[in-house]
Amino acid sequence: MNLTSTEIFRLVWDRIRDSSLGKAVSTMYADHYPNNPSGEFIVIGSLSNIIGDSQVATVNVNIYVPDTTPTIGREEQRYPDRNRLDELTRIAFDSLGHYPIDERWFFDASDETLISEESVSYTFSNIKVKLKKY
Repeated sequence: MNLTSTEIFRLVWDRIRDSSLGKAVSTMYADHYPNNPSGEFIVIGSLSNIIGDSQVATVNVNIYVPDTTPTIGREEQRYPDRNRLDELTRIAFDSLGHYPIDERWFFDASDETLISEESVSYTFSNIKVKLKKY
C-alpha cells in the first residue's frame, strides 16, 4: 500500500518528536518558521512523493540555530554556530537514518547543506530525508 504525502509527513514528524533530535530541539513547525523566531527550532516540509513500483518520498528537515553576533570594534558581526549545527545534524542522522517501519519502509537521511537565513539571523542545516518502500 502506498502512503500519501500527509502520511509520510506524519511519519517523519512523529519520528523526530520521539527521537533524540526531538529531545534536543523541542520546537517544531510545519512548512514555515514563525515571524519572530527565538531559540532553536525545526521546520519540516514535504518535497515529493513518487509512486511507482517502489515509492520514494522526500521530506526536508531544517534545523535552525541562531547565529552568534559578537561586536568587533563597533560593528556587530554575524557568525553561524557551526558547533551546535554540527551536533544537531549528527543527532538528526542518528535519529532518522535507516529507521524501519513495518519492515518495508526505511528512512534515508542524506544531502545535508548549511544555509544562512539573512532575514532572521539564523543558519540552518537542511537535511533531505527520503522514505523508501522496498
